[in-house]
Amino acid sequence: MSGKTGLLEQAIIGAAKIIDQAQDQINQAIAELGEDSTVGFPGTAYNLPIYHGITGKTVGRLTDLKVILNELKLDLKQENSIENATSAGIASIIAIEILEAAKYAGNRMPYNPPYTGFVPDSTLRGLGVKLVNGDIPGISVIAGTAPTLEAARTICQEAQKRGLLSLLSGPITEQASRANLTMGLDSLLIPLGPELTSIEHAANLAVRVALTFGAVKPGDKDAIISYLKGKVPAFIVVLGPLDGPTISLGLGATALGLTIVTDQPSAEPLGINVEQNPSEIIAKACEVRGIKTHLIEVPIPTGFSRAFEGKRIRKEQMYVEFGGGKTPYFELLQITEPKDVEDGKVSVIGPEIDSMEGGKAYPLGILIEVAGESTEKTFEPMLERRIHEIINYGEETWHIAQRDKGWVRISKEGFKKGFKIHHFGTMIQNVLKSDYPSLVKKIQVTIFTEEDKVRKMLEKAQTTYSSRDAKVTYLSDEDVNKFYSCILCQSFAPNHVCVITPERDGLCGTVTYTDAATGHKIRGGVGANQPIPKGKAINEDRGEWEDVDKFVREASHGETERVSLYSLMIYPTTSCGCFECISIYLPECHGLVIVSREFKEETPVGMRFSTLAGIIGGQTPGILGHSKKWIVSKKFFRADGGIKRIVWMPSDLKDQLKDDLRRRCQEEGAPDLYDKIADENHARKLEDLLDWLKRVNHPVLNMPPLEH
Repeated sequence: MSGKTGLLEQAIIGAAKIIDQAQDQINQAIAELGEDSTVGFPGTAYNLPIYHGITGKTVGRLTDLKVILNELKLDLKQENSIENATSAGIASIIAIEILEAAKYAGNRMPYNPPYTGFVPDSTLRGLGVKLVNGDIPGISVIAGTAPTLEAARTICQEAQKRGLLSLLSGPITEQASRANLTMGLDSLLIPLGPELTSIEHAANLAVRVALTFGAVKPGDKDAIISYLKGKVPAFIVVLGPLDGPTISLGLGATALGLTIVTDQPSAEPLGINVEQNPSEIIAKACEVRGIKTHLIEVPIPTGFSRAFEGKRIRKEQMYVEFGGGKTPYFELLQITEPKDVEDGKVSVIGPEIDSMEGGKAYPLGILIEVAGESTEKTFEPMLERRIHEIINYGEETWHIAQRDKGWVRISKEGFKKGFKIHHFGTMIQNVLKSDYPSLVKKIQVTIFTEEDKVRKMLEKAQTTYSSRDAKVTYLSDEDVNKFYSCILCQSFAPNHVCVITPERDGLCGTVTYTDAATGHKIRGGVGANQPIPKGKAINEDRGEWEDVDKFVREASHGETERVSLYSLMIYPTTSCGCFECISIYLPECHGLVIVSREFKEETPVGMRFSTLAGIIGGQTPGILGHSKKWIVSKKFFRADGGIKRIVWMPSDLKDQLKDDLRRRCQEEGAPDLYDKIADENHARKLEDLLDWLKRVNHPVLNMPPLEH
């Protein structure tokens, strides 16, 4: 018997074993729950996704699963041919899904942390968004047993470095844990289950990508296979000895359009790709599947990859933090002369992390100086905004907001592994040089942690920010035929889209119309900033255009159908987490309360900024995050009455906007409005605010209520 014939025989026998194993699982479930007990995975609209996708049929009871398995077993053909082995492989894929579904029968939850088991549709949608837009270049399924713990660590880390979504199944999950790898969705290293049967949850995830994002109709098997082959950048790495069930599942996965790579030379007769070197197997799989990854080697003691961008470092995980309204903070990138830049230099002026007490907040300033023949001053804001992403690429570092509103954390685990503040500079230098080789020829980073120096440099940074903003061409939205997008924050808010116009900057307050146009140019037409043609006006007063709606619908992955750029109530834009302010409609007086991120106290609506930020969903009429500058725009909620609706804002915010706000009040024919807008010194509770509005005869008292 030839090697190939032997493998085909093992595959057919292996499929029979999997079917028998599934039957045992069903019998056990029936004994516990009864044959009429319901079956189906939690949190999905696709019942049993693989079976439903291939056949178009659904199942409802445990007894239905027995019928399907009996049919699968009867259809097995014992002749050792590649056709029969492949059919047996598909049967084994369906059988293993049935086996796993039986575990969930009766609404049971068979997997406990750290194992995830079935990945629900809600998680799939967020991950699928990143797959579709390229933030996640592909899916790696790693199953079986690595030869050593070091090999397990190497394989998983190679996948992480490339930004792949990695799903672990079988003994490799325990090996990764023993190798001290951080696992979980935030790290894109997800342990499905300790047994090989959990690989089914990776297969049904791939099928649901086709059903969800490919508009493939259930029952169209050929369309599913075509989509998986052409559109889903996924592969399976099978480690360790190959038994019959493993070979059968491998052939089934291949038949569905997935790529298999193994470290076992015995699989070669079946045409399965082989790579025995643990440090090369992920690269080989990417090459075979045609997945292009951008590998950045950064010499820091913790993990660094685009895979980590969407993670969180919560308060209990934090060692130290910087900014976030608690301490002075700035980040500033400046284009300068080559003679003034010492390439590769990173300096820390002030205490390093070793001198800092855990759990505390400290000042931080990051000054980046860049030189390059093709680099223009107008590129500064766009390059500066990359800091947000770069710090989030660190496995143990976290960043939110920008400019002087940034908020940075280093985790306890990062400190334990030896991460230093100067490593921020290393991260920034490596990524900017890698991503912009024609622009960034020389780069040096100076990091300030001494409070006096941070405050002194903060003044310089704020002057620079103001100077940049003042240079923005004062176009009106009517003067242009296209706007720009910014989807930089989709790592945190997967369906959020900022629409940047001449009179409406990004929610974070750092992306102007000119910045977005420059970002589109510098990235060669790809990336977060894309032009949005306005198209035919639907309602210009409300700020709605046909082509803007179309763009947002596609960029939000169908979550947002329509947007009005100038309304809080009718099809408002969505909010991410980086907004500078929140406006909320107060029905008791038909006015708007505005609170800034820096204001930590309770507002007249009975909630603090943090609470309000937590209740903003996607498109939420009556509450919206926005920038400070937007408040003094002529388009500020124009459809709802504009600034005449403002009844309360913190005194610091009011003072920051004083000159522009007074000018806008004058332009709106309400020159005394500025003094009629209450702050915390006039009203801290709703009843106090209502009394104040009557006392000063605020114009909102004569305005009609807003309707959704």
